[in-house]
Amino acid sequence: MNPGAKLNRDPDDLFRTLKPVGLETMAAEAHSRRRERDLAEAWDGGDSGRAVSVPTARRRMPRLLVAGLAAGAVAASAALVIVATDGSGTSPGARPTASRTVRPLDARAILLTSAESAAKAPATTGAYWYTRERETSIFTTSDFRKAAQKRIARRLGEKSLRFPPFTAYVSKTQDSWFGRDRRDRTITGIDPRITFPSPADEAAWKKLTPKEKEWFGVDPAGKPHVNNYDFSDLKPNIAQRDKAIEALTRLPTDPAGLQKTMRTWFKHENQLSDQHDGEPMGDSFAQYVFGEAQDLLAGPLTPGAKAALYRLLAEQPGIRYLGTADDPMGRKGAVLALGGNDARPGKGFEIRLIIDPRSGRLLAQESGDRKAPSLTMTYEAMGWVNRLGARP
Repeated sequence: MNPGAKLNRDPDDLFRTLKPVGLETMAAEAHSRRRERDLAEAWDGGDSGRAVSVPTARRRMPRLLVAGLAAGAVAASAALVIVATDGSGTSPGARPTASRTVRPLDARAILLTSAESAAKAPATTGAYWYTRERETSIFTTSDFRKAAQKRIARRLGEKSLRFPPFTAYVSKTQDSWFGRDRRDRTITGIDPRITFPSPADEAAWKKLTPKEKEWFGVDPAGKPHVNNYDFSDLKPNIAQRDKAIEALTRLPTDPAGLQKTMRTWFKHENQLSDQHDGEPMGDSFAQYVFGEAQDLLAGPLTPGAKAALYRLLAEQPGIRYLGTADDPMGRKGAVLALGGNDARPGKGFEIRLIIDPRSGRLLAQESGDRKAPSLTMTYEAMGWVNRLGARP
């Protein structure tokens, strides 16, 4: 199947072949202004709406695992708070006025507005792509099976470990530099914080030895750790070559071209999954694109490629607009969600992205089973720098 066939059959494309070019330009400008006005109305009028707690979920594992990741650690996060609307962009119970007519916002409108904003961003470059992200995750000993407990005990030089049942929310910040020369650096464990749902959970946590707390990653007294990596001599697999820094900076700036590239990625990753696990990933292409957007929107894409990604997302089925939310840093964004594969644990599995359509920036992401605690990644800063340790 031609990757661009669906786009070519779009009614908008057919209409464009029948109307004058001047009309297309005027209509596009009017549509853009309307979306921006509707978005501003929803943002400005949403604060008085009732707050709805969005359940949290488990994040998919990253493509490349950094050395030193604690085996069996479970990722999770606190729930996002969504400002509910009645579909018109106004708060429930609010009295509409003649001067404020707000059209319903949907996922497509949000994504197309984000594409327009992303395309206007200045193009930058550098030697290293820098990101600063805050991860809030959950720890629960109930996720460790007896075999894993014994294995961990042996690694710690202990005959057995105490696994008191408790839940703790752990937050840490990480700085990362990804080099064009395939020399990278991370600083992990910045500003560790730990909180507990109840006093009983905290009491159970206190029973762990310092060595156990350090091993399980639930030690708020831990210090940041600098990790330097040199992948210049490592032969990457086909999926790693697809997403190397240089490859990402050259992604197509049109939706059809980007779709073709991502279908090639999709094919390669299914091949690797089949080789390693004996079966393909099982995701649809729409699920794959939405899942990859987590990493791509926080990566070194050009403004044109980021705009193309938003436009490609706008063509994918099943993406829902859940309303507006404040991310953990208090920044307001639009929440977009797509349900995951039911074969994964929990039928409520989904990925949620919080984006700012007015800047085209990814603010945070959350994923997993909505009925279970999960992980939130908050993107505090990102951009090109010319030396390790520098920030944009």
